Amino acid sequence: MRVRPAPHPRLRGQAKSDRAQRRLAVLAARRSAVLTLLIGAATAGLVALAGGGDAFWAAVPASLLAAGSARGRLVGALSGAVVAGAAIATEQAARPATPGTSSPSVALLVLVPAASLAILLAVRERLERERDALRASALSDPLTGLANRRALLERISYEIARHGRTCHSFTVLMLDLDGFKLLNDRFGHPAGDDLLREVAGALARAVRDQDTVARVGGDEFCVLAPETDEAGARRLVARVEAAVARVVAGVDALGASAGAAVFPQDGGTPEALLQAADQRLLGAKRQPGRHGPRRRRAA
Repeated sequence: MRVRPAPHPRLRGQAKSDRAQRRLAVLAARRSAVLTLLIGAATAGLVALAGGGDAFWAAVPASLLAAGSARGRLVGALSGAVVAGAAIATEQAARPATPGTSSPSVALLVLVPAASLAILLAVRERLERERDALRASALSDPLTGLANRRALLERISYEIARHGRTCHSFTVLMLDLDGFKLLNDRFGHPAGDDLLREVAGALARAVRDQDTVARVGGDEFCVLAPETDEAGARRLVARVEAAVARVVAGVDALGASAGAAVFPQDGGTPEALLQAADQRLLGAKRQPGRHGPRRRRAA
């Protein structure tokens, strides 16, 4: 009978954190619903005390407040509609009781809150798009378009929590280019940038869709491969080294070294896994005669 190993204490803590986040989301939704009902009741009470009429317009900022406090476009629209609907119903009920009070038309009662909500939600959606664009730029490398170190650390943390729950392994591979500084010194930084972009493209093509390729600085790259054990890590190292070798073929004294770490054997945190992979990369660099001159084969 196969016995699964006990999860790492850090993994148990992360699983508890995930459950806590879900509970917080549920509580936030409940608070939003309660706030909407309170705002709707207060607005309807104000309109009723004032006898309808122009007091109804207090429902416009109230509905915007309810919509702005809610999470999500649909929930925000529903929250605003609830508050405005309660005020409209109250105004219509109060109108016969106070015949001398000037009352707006029913069309205005519907159109003004609806237009105000539409403007609020459109502005909110635009701000959210801009926020997402800023977040994407903060998580990507501007030169290669790959994930950057910050995005990689977030992804590794997610995979630690996910694989810890299932007691599966994943691999973190570090790779850098040997002789890249000499290339920069000889041909200039534009040529070095072109090579980095070519290497990034080769790595992206060499891995699976579910893998994450990141540039973590200078000529250093990292591949995060979910559901990959030690045997898979060895195959991954060979695959990415071959992909990079095809890119740098024909350039003297330029090659690539790689090292891999496997979760959970080599560490239970992003920092520990990256450090283990980096140590193996340094060990690969120290192997004598690892990279000889390369020449591109004639077509």
